[in-house]
Amino acid sequence: MRGVIFATLTSLAWGLAPILFKLGLKAEVSNLFALMVHNFSAFLLASLLFFTLGEPLKVGLRELVFISFGGMLSGFLGLFFYFEAVRHGKVSIVAPIASTSPLWSVLFAYVMLGEGLNFQKLVGVFLIVVGITLLSLLKQ
Repeated sequence: MRGVIFATLTSLAWGLAPILFKLGLKAEVSNLFALMVHNFSAFLLASLLFFTLGEPLKVGLRELVFISFGGMLSGFLGLFFYFEAVRHGKVSIVAPIASTSPLWSVLFAYVMLGEGLNFQKLVGVFLIVVGITLLSLLKQ
């Protein structure tokens, strides 16, 4: 149940964030500056919570490298592209297309992690593609 609650909270946060990005990117704000503000504010909040909650720091170099590269991909490169898409496109079209990341995660998990593919996963991926196609066509 806890996983469902946090997944729902994630969905709500990620559903509102594109609206805030669109409003913030209306001015002549560069994507790089927007990324700096985004990541710095996330860093400040995470630091505050980390030190307030007294989390133990247990991480190896290998894990730190993977987390860092993941951050560069999602927190920098992905957001840079996303800001550009939101700036020039309609949020109602851009957000669903950008939300096809599970499709890529399933593919990369299969290729890089050796995770299996079954009928249920393939149907889920197919439904993602159909859903995004419908949303994109209906919103134009």
